[in-house]
Amino acid sequence: MLPLVGLPLLGGALAVDNRASVRLMISQPICAGLLAGLVVGNPHDGFVAGALLQMLFLGMIPVRGIAAPDLALGGVVAGALYARAPGSMNADAGAKGLILLISLACALVVGVAGRALYRLWERRSYAFTGAALALAERGRFALASALHFSTALVHFAIGCVVTGIAFVAGASVISVLVPAVAGKWCEPLASLPVLAPFIGAGALVLLNLTRVRLFLFVAGFCAVFLVAFFRG
Repeated sequence: MLPLVGLPLLGGALAVDNRASVRLMISQPICAGLLAGLVVGNPHDGFVAGALLQMLFLGMIPVRGIAAPDLALGGVVAGALYARAPGSMNADAGAKGLILLISLACALVVGVAGRALYRLWERRSYAFTGAALALAERGRFALASALHFSTALVHFAIGCVVTGIAFVAGASVISVLVPAVAGKWCEPLASLPVLAPFIGAGALVLLNLTRVRLFLFVAGFCAVFLVAFFRG
């Protein structure tokens, strides 16, 4: 299946899973990245990108109205970009770290955009829920259930559109930015994919030792990244 067709469909399906009442949890970034990698023909790199995105948010707990990013869509975009870009560009090992970094940055933008669109839909969904409740009060439960579950189509549409646009835009950014900074600027980033498991291991230790989870992990991630970038 062509990535331009398969990835939006995957993003839509995982958006429904992420917003559904009964979740299969395949919308987690580590799964989303692997599935995106399968779509583009490189499940290993898709899994690496999705797993690293998952690590970034291990300490985030959406309580007290905190708006969590749409990590399902972010995992698809990160996995797809990192799995496809190096092969399509014939990029060397030094450029893969930069591609991974851009892929994660795109995933974060997608996560914020997906969440914003979902909140926009939430503010306008009361008409559907009100109509469903009115039907249920009149005993028309089948029609009320159909109206209620039809809102899943909205989540599917949002996932399709956001994933498709983000994949095309992210691939364009990578194709322009990576050749522009190729060479010595890419070399320090070559170790970034190798460091990912160690970053994750350090994050797990911190999660068990401190309450300020997200801040410490991001600080540790930035510190490791700076050491890798300015080494030697």
